[in-house]
Amino acid sequence: MPSLADGQSRFIACLQNGPAHFPDDLFSQSADRALLGLKAHANTISHARLVALENAYPKLHEHMGHGTFHAISRDYIEQDHILTCDMNNIAAEFADFLAKRGIGETEIDLAQIEWAWIKCYHSAEAQPLALSDIATLDEESLLGLEITAHPAMRLVDLTGPLSPELAELGDETPDALMVARPKTEVLFHPLTQIEHTIAEKIVNISTMGNLLASAIELGDGDNEESRAMERLIKLIQAGAITKI
Repeated sequence: MPSLADGQSRFIACLQNGPAHFPDDLFSQSADRALLGLKAHANTISHARLVALENAYPKLHEHMGHGTFHAISRDYIEQDHILTCDMNNIAAEFADFLAKRGIGETEIDLAQIEWAWIKCYHSAEAQPLALSDIATLDEESLLGLEITAHPAMRLVDLTGPLSPELAELGDETPDALMVARPKTEVLFHPLTQIEHTIAEKIVNISTMGNLLASAIELGDGDNEESRAMERLIKLIQAGAITKI
């Protein structure tokens, strides 16, 4: 008699690979009835996976239209390694799949943004650095303040025009988009190239003084110390930094 593990493996193989892998000796009912039940179960799982993608990428679904989104989603979920994914991670590689299929930059960007939103939403909690935390610090204390990136902060490089589904961000496409959740709401923040580079450095920066020095070095004009501080204030207000 087959073991439970062997029976489960054969059952899953049938669901994933079709009737050719039907386990004849696994069910008490006739083969026709058992196969009919397996087909219904497989269809239910397939539908659930498609719905999971729609829920992960609602803006992309709207942008592409249901027919186009559904067709490429079905191709995506039928990949062997995706068939073994749990529902929590099934959408993780969708943006890469779109790129491999030659889908447009706007659609790929939108997929990356929506996945960043999900990762941001489910990230760890942390108290963001606030302007009130540094308002009363003297210069030495401010420059020595130990900081790191807020765990919810995500950065997305943008390669194409913004989707109309992101109309709230304006008509011009920024160099990058920061996704942040300092409290309970996930928000989008357009970034210039310099702001994006500064935000990327937060992860490997130990103090506010080091971050400010990096921001000054990245400047491209006069009065760079003041402009660098303005850029840091923008990141602080967005909730991208936390104290160590």
